[in-house]
Amino acid sequence: MRERFAQELASGHMADAYLLVGAARAHLRDNALACAAELLDAHHDVLQHADFTLFDPEEMGLKSGLKVEHIAYRKEGVPCLESSLRYRPSSGQYRAVVLLDADRMTEDAHGALLKTTEEPPDDTVLFFTATELFALSPALRSRCRIWRVPRQPAAHLERQAAAAGIETDAWHRLLGACGSGEAALELRPDDRQFLLDSWVRVEPWLGGQAGLEGWCHLPEASNLAEQRRLGLLLLTAIRAWILAPGLEANDELLLFQSRWCRRIDEALARLSGQVTPALVFQDLAQIP
Repeated sequence: MRERFAQELASGHMADAYLLVGAARAHLRDNALACAAELLDAHHDVLQHADFTLFDPEEMGLKSGLKVEHIAYRKEGVPCLESSLRYRPSSGQYRAVVLLDADRMTEDAHGALLKTTEEPPDDTVLFFTATELFALSPALRSRCRIWRVPRQPAAHLERQAAAAGIETDAWHRLLGACGSGEAALELRPDDRQFLLDSWVRVEPWLGGQAGLEGWCHLPEASNLAEQRRLGLLLLTAIRAWILAPGLEANDELLLFQSRWCRRIDEALARLSGQVTPALVFQDLAQIP
């Protein structure tokens, strides 16, 4: 990505805003920072460059993504994209802004970002990242040059997994749950273990050797928000395991997959809304 951006920079054909889309948050972050470093000719740490600004919701403690006050000025003391665009570059020709997880912003923040990107300063280049392209409006996408960041080679990801202490069988199970090696590596160690422990209870159910009671119960957590997060993680993994390749296709299996994917999709939608996690799992457990 850095080499590709360097070519556009040298030719003078840069866009005002770039949207980097890919499977792994960390990989997207690295590529966005690399492009910003190329723009600013930052030979060392671009994070310390005077003309660089980073909006990373995780570093800011925003689990649900950036809010409107982080895009448009609302109150003193809150890092804000609009405020960072007021000043001209202090040490070079350009200013770079990297905004991560654009697809996780609140609706109000998304609306504010549309206004901010309508006429960005001539000396500023914006770099956004997203793992879900279609979570962003067509209007915002149209204002960005969209680059799809390729997945990392499987062998490289396997080496990273081994270095992280993930055994081969566990790695394949996590791949099935997450859909990609990048996403599996981005899991917190305790979340990886949570999924692996869950698989031990889900596998007999998938094989028709046990009922729902093995896995269909509310995950233990310290608070409601953590219950919701773990519930989403668990149900998303189970949906992926249901559709895992390698099973012999037949009418009975296809019916099972269709029925349970639909039920889990409904449960995920309720869990993402205002329905309490306990009620979601209680209702799911009562389905025959």
